[in-house]
Amino acid sequence: GVMASVRVTSLEVPVHAVRYSNQTLTCQYDLGNRKLYSIKWYHNMEEFFRYMPEESPSMEMFNNSNVKVIMEASTGEKVVLQEVDLSASGEYTCEVHSEFPDFIGADASAPMTVVVLPEEKPNIEGDVAGHYAVGDTVNLNCTAAPSIPEASLVWFINDKQASQECVHKYELEKLSDGLAVSKLGLNFRLNQSHFINGELKLKCTATIATLYHSSDEHSQQDPTAQVKEVRERPEEGSLVTSTDPGASSTSVSNGLIKRLLALHAIFLIFVHLLR
Repeated sequence: GVMASVRVTSLEVPVHAVRYSNQTLTCQYDLGNRKLYSIKWYHNMEEFFRYMPEESPSMEMFNNSNVKVIMEASTGEKVVLQEVDLSASGEYTCEVHSEFPDFIGADASAPMTVVVLPEEKPNIEGDVAGHYAVGDTVNLNCTAAPSIPEASLVWFINDKQASQECVHKYELEKLSDGLAVSKLGLNFRLNQSHFINGELKLKCTATIATLYHSSDEHSQQDPTAQVKEVRERPEEGSLVTSTDPGASSTSVSNGLIKRLLALHAIFLIFVHLLR
């Protein structure tokens, strides 16, 4: 009878991989009752790993500068990539061949993109210190932390996405290490309808596919009140970790100054008593 064909039944490659993570690729196949001769793995058409059950050793890794394999974790059907870098992005192919005499081959390919997620939330910059009132012009920028691919930014005014005429897209900034910084401006005039129950809320969100979602926000309770930053303010005298290098030192020194002043007072009393 006619034998079934050789085919790759499933190839599992992560669509996105975070840089420096280990990633597992899996290839399942059907040889139609034939024996397996070889499984070969390619990255962008360059072979980086092969498994040949009859050979000794059965697994072999090729010096491919872009991909390193963790041999002890790999089986042939399963290949574990070690600490993928940006150069590991691209197309992965699994190719299987049946044993002598027919050596029938089949393959399948799938892409993987290595990503670098932002290390911080997006940052709203501009005139957020003062308070806004009806008739004022809001002029703010939102900048994402560096990433690959770049984060897509969206402005919200009172939880509604800002219309196109209010936003200004800046040119993408490319850093030397290949990372990208996206920036989106918000510019509009405030009217009464922007203050819902006296509150104005401006928010910027940064998103990368389904991998990353973060936002920064400014709200103001009342047209006459100060703009409140939605951030926890540390207690005086407590150590804080903050992106602002000045912040931690000031809160610590406040506590310190109080203690020093107290010591100074005790010292003066002591001197007075000695007289």
